[in-house]
Parts: sequence; C-alpha cells; structure tokens
Amino acid sequence: MVTLFRIINITFILGSTSVILVIISLFTPLFSQAIVYIFSLLPLPDMPAAAMSSPPTAYVVLGGGLTNDHNNQIILNRYSLNRARTAAGAYHDLPLPIVLSGAEAPWLGQWLMEHGIDGLISENASMNTCENARFTAKRIPLRHVYLITDSYHMARARRQFALNGINSTPLPAPLPVRRDWMKPAHNLSHSRRAVYEVAATCEM
Repeated sequence: MVTLFRIINITFILGSTSVILVIISLFTPLFSQAIVYIFSLLPLPDMPAAAMSSPPTAYVVLGGGLTNDHNNQIILNRYSLNRARTAAGAYHDLPLPIVLSGAEAPWLGQWLMEHGIDGLISENASMNTCENARFTAKRIPLRHVYLITDSYHMARARRQFALNGINSTPLPAPLPVRRDWMKPAHNLSHSRRAVYEVAATCEM
C-alpha cells in the first residue's frame, strides 16, 4: 500500500512539474522555437525529379489576412505586410515573377506595385493553404519556387505545394513581434501561433 501511494505521489509530482514547465515555456521563446525546429524535420511528400532538380523560377507569397485602417478601409494586416516586405527584399536581390496567392492578393499586389515591383501574377480564389497550392499549380506551370509565409506556417504550406508537384525553398517572413526573453507577451503570441499550426498539421 505504501508503495502504491509512493507511485501515485511521484506520478502526481512529475505530471504537475511537466504541466508547469509547459506553461512557463509558453511565455518564453523555448516552446515556439522547438515547434519550428520540429516542423523543419518533417519529411515532404515525393515530388517529380524535375521539381527536385530545377532552380526556383518564381516567388509565391501566401496571404496572411486583412484588416481595416482608421478610415475603415481594407488594408493588409501585419502578417501579410511582413510577407510583402519579405518578397520585396528578395525580389530586389533576385528579380523573378511573383505569384500572390489568397484573397489578399489584390492588396499585396497594390503594395508591391507601390514599391516599384512588377511581374506580378495573382491568384485570389484560394481560401486556405490547400487551395493556395492547388490553385497556384493550376494557374501557372511551376516546378520550384521560393515560398514566402511565416516560419510556423511554412512546413504545412510546403507539404501542400509538394502534393501538387511544386518544390519549394522557404523564405520565412517575420511575425509582427519578435521573440524576446524579456517580453512574455511577445513570446506568448509566438506560442499561440505555434499551437495553431500544431493543431492544423494534426488535422491534415
């Protein structure tokens, strides 16, 4: 009987400690960094040999949402804006056609054109990651692209593009706030984004 109580006590202590450590890690960079690392290890589906051997020929920017400004006009939210900025920076280093995928495509295109970038191809019918990949593959023939989204979404997006025969080289866009050991609220924002992607990946 004493042994049973001891086992129960040890199990309770270990379980409680694990829960406390997980909760604490949500407010530090540890949890979100671990999720990104684990995602980076996930294998991609098999793709045609041509997709694996050809160099990237375009940038594909996935929309991250819209919002309203103080005049109630629709604008890019901070997630989409960071993706547009990442595309612009990459384009200035290596000019390639830019494919804009998602309902945000018209606003992404407007922002990029205002910053002197053309060669834009829009696909604004897709409403989720699966459709981003499928509709992009139908829109133009692509074998290998630079894929622009945030680091949490990247693994799921790359998988969907691979399932549609498109190889991808990731170009992660930063989230609106940075991880910072001294700013638990920022870290929690990253942790929430990571938890969302874990749930979405498990549903695939």
